Amino acid sequence: MDVMGFSADEQLNFFRIVAAILHLGNVKPTADKEDQAQINDISVAEKVCHVLGIPVAEFIKSLCKPVIKAGKDWVASARTVEQVLYSTEALSRTLYERSFGKLVERINAAIDTPKAKSNFIGVLDIAGFEIFEVCYDILFWELIDF
Repeated sequence: MDVMGFSADEQLNFFRIVAAILHLGNVKPTADKEDQAQINDISVAEKVCHVLGIPVAEFIKSLCKPVIKAGKDWVASARTVEQVLYSTEALSRTLYERSFGKLVERINAAIDTPKAKSNFIGVLDIAGFEIFEVCYDILFWELIDF
């Protein structure tokens, strides 16, 4: 990241996202008497919230009892353990997808040169080696800025 010209703040933001994703995998909801999800051990949620800079109580509330619009009213809807696990998985995937897209975008900007030569980013993942052509006219991902 230093070689590509990432600032210390940019690097820290990427590392914070990775840390949040890893900690989200440790969130273990349990069921109460009515089969509604609750998070008894909030220490993991506190770690997630710390690296993301969000309030712990609101995070837990949004996972276990999100507020949804029903007609004209807003209603808190209790979730099951399975639904909370799906939510944490979806949040992890979204964080990863957006940070990866931002990383590709940032690397594209760093290797952008006026010379007409072929540049690419090679990525090795579980599916195999993939090449992302550098394309300045096409936006790979629509992202919300960090």
